[in-house]
Amino acid sequence: MKKIIISHIGLLERDMVLLKNLSHLSATWFGNFELAEEPNTPDGQILIVDIDSEVSRQTWYQLKSTSWFDKTIVISRSKHHVQGADVQLSRPLIFRRVADALQKVVEAKSNKDETSNQRKILVVDDSNAVRTFMHQKLAEFLDKSISVDSADSGEDGIIKSQDFKYDLIFMDVMMPGMDGYQACKMIKKHSTSKVVMLTSKSSTINKVKAKISGCDGYITKPPKDQDLINVIRRHLGEDATDNHLMPNMAALGR
Repeated sequence: MKKIIISHIGLLERDMVLLKNLSHLSATWFGNFELAEEPNTPDGQILIVDIDSEVSRQTWYQLKSTSWFDKTIVISRSKHHVQGADVQLSRPLIFRRVADALQKVVEAKSNKDETSNQRKILVVDDSNAVRTFMHQKLAEFLDKSISVDSADSGEDGIIKSQDFKYDLIFMDVMMPGMDGYQACKMIKKHSTSKVVMLTSKSSTINKVKAKISGCDGYITKPPKDQDLINVIRRHLGEDATDNHLMPNMAALGR
């Protein structure tokens, strides 16, 4: 197991001592943890943040907009779940609670890694009708080993792309809140997923915006069968489509 770096925001000196002591237990799997030397750094796989401090909370929000952590452990007095927390701790921090929290997030990360080899597609669109249409169409064409998820906003698409490795993302352009261009930029910062924009507009300026966002292509809505098949094969390979459809491929372009 390679070293897991723990980034941290707003921790007290005694918290730092506890974490350093834990990481020095080299006789156990805790020896695989290493505390980041400086606070507020985006370099770690795990983030521990105390959000009861306004300064720490704002620092966390700023860091989330530009960085990506596998898991986040939040320290808070709040009895309600803090959005963005994979594990939530309250003070006083004690060795056993912190150790259990780290074990929980590492096991969750390990389970995610085990499924990372499975090919997955994500459809991001605020319209339930479009999401349903895409699910039905993709089910017709895809090899049964490829699964399809959906998200109803750019923000939700970003979160899901952090939790799972998607080979291909179909991204709507016009959505309330964060539009598809912004969501694509954010996803590309932490992911190698191919992003294809779903747009009802094919003007030159929209093509330029799509290119600037870092997307890997675009198709107009509603997408034609052959366009979907071409995108799937281009980004997932010839084996991504159901082999039983092969004799009928030419007919689908009509």
